[in-house]
Amino acid sequence: MIQTQLTAAALILASLTAPVKADTVRNVLCELTRLDKNSPIEDFKCDFTQLQGNAYISSNRWSFAFPAVEQGKTYQRQNGDDFVRFIREGKYALSIYQSGVKTLKTGF
Repeated sequence: MIQTQLTAAALILASLTAPVKADTVRNVLCELTRLDKNSPIEDFKCDFTQLQGNAYISSNRWSFAFPAVEQGKTYQRQNGDDFVRFIREGKYALSIYQSGVKTLKTGF
């Protein structure tokens, strides 16, 4: 009985100390739409990383961070079949197309 409990405790401890890996997709298509309507839409290649609900987008020109704890507060996230979109109300919408190709209808 004690040996079973020790084994279970060791497994739990090992799972807590295991390194967390991020999912990164490199060289995807990003589309930045500023919501002031006077700025052009900007398409660029970027790297898209997700780690424990947090999302990070980086490119030669731009870097964005979307912490999971801020979702619904400072930004909205939309997950489509072929895109992920982050919207900062009144500022911009950032769409990520992991396939590298923009879809015709994305609902924005």
